[in-house]
Amino acid sequence: MPNQTLLPEPAALFDDAETRAERTIAILRIVIAAALGLMLVLAVYGLRPSDEAVVTRQWLFAGVTLMGYLALGIASLTVNLLGRYRPWMAWVTVTGDCLFLLLNVWLSLLNTGLPAYYMISMPAIWLAPLALAFGALRFNPLLQAYMVALIVAGIAVMALMEPRWVFNIDDTPPPLLNAFFSPPPNIMRMAMFILAGVVLVVASVRARALLTHAINETRRGSNLTRYLPQQVADRLAETGLDELRRGRRQDVAILFVDMRGFTPLSESLTPEALSEFVGTFRQRITRAADSCGGTIDKYIGDAALVVFGLDRAGRNDADAAITCGRTMLEAFADWSRQRQGDGLPPVHVGIGVHWGEVFCGAVGDEARLEYTVLGDPVNVAARLQELTKEAGLSMIASSEVLAAAGHDPAATGWQTLPTMPLRGRRGTIAAYGTGGASPAA
Repeated sequence: MPNQTLLPEPAALFDDAETRAERTIAILRIVIAAALGLMLVLAVYGLRPSDEAVVTRQWLFAGVTLMGYLALGIASLTVNLLGRYRPWMAWVTVTGDCLFLLLNVWLSLLNTGLPAYYMISMPAIWLAPLALAFGALRFNPLLQAYMVALIVAGIAVMALMEPRWVFNIDDTPPPLLNAFFSPPPNIMRMAMFILAGVVLVVASVRARALLTHAINETRRGSNLTRYLPQQVADRLAETGLDELRRGRRQDVAILFVDMRGFTPLSESLTPEALSEFVGTFRQRITRAADSCGGTIDKYIGDAALVVFGLDRAGRNDADAAITCGRTMLEAFADWSRQRQGDGLPPVHVGIGVHWGEVFCGAVGDEARLEYTVLGDPVNVAARLQELTKEAGLSMIASSEVLAAAGHDPAATGWQTLPTMPLRGRRGTIAAYGTGGASPAA
């Protein structure tokens, strides 16, 4: 049974990434608020412009906004740690990041009385790269675009509110402007640049962690589907493990095939030769099942259970099961001729085919998951296979599977067998046989 890869749902993966990212961003907000608060104290007290009132107001405005930003970080982290965070909340916190930047720029202009075309000189404008760096942590292009639009719109509004636009500035810059290019404000700018770099480093780490998480989920999915038929593994990827474990009832065709004379044959082979022999036997069963749309439910030593209609039930499933049985008989007849040409004993099999309602579901855990079919039709197919030994036939099919396939037994070469009871089952069953003698095991 081929291995399959089961990836987690993209929406679930990104929701989880958003939650983890917001937790990281909340911590960074707290760190940044504390770092900028410290740098603000050092920078503001290093300034000594002629207007001490400007410095006092600047300190007050910046301190209040930093306290608000710190509160935003704490509130966001608390909600996240309590498990109450929802993806829509990112839009609220993103708006808070942008308003923190825009409010600081606006208060700086208001405090200094400088024209809006000098806003680029304000240290607060350097918060823009920092705010945008947060967006790189979220893996959400819509949020990133929203941040860019909000910041640009806010700056544009402040610019349009300026009544004193001068396109050719010939006058000497206001003396107060020199204070924003002294060492302390430049230190503030450098601190913001460093913090933006730190956020981008964290973004890189988060991206690597998300990739690692995706790889681990892929490996987990591979383990889950390692023992599943391809059709079932595909359904697992679509519906999830819980849905498969709940299972369902449906009509399917069951084919049970068993090798005759395997025990004495295996005793004459070395372990290596036996492994190769069983591998060849199973390859022929797999090819026949695949060619007819069957799903190999399981191999049991020298026997196999094949199900038709597991992935998508239909009227052709019964016919496909009968066709598969005939294909197997031809394949083993061809293999027997090859073996006899090499002086080796032939290979004979017995096949039982039945139709009915079964329960289909997954059992097991992440280490080994098995999808199986349960119900009376499975037992009947196995008992019909056993009857091939007594009847000296290669394949026996029940009247139910022939009826479901639309086959007229008399017209399609089936031999009518006496109505008989089956071991371990109440009542009798009508069955038909075909094929030459099948030696007893």
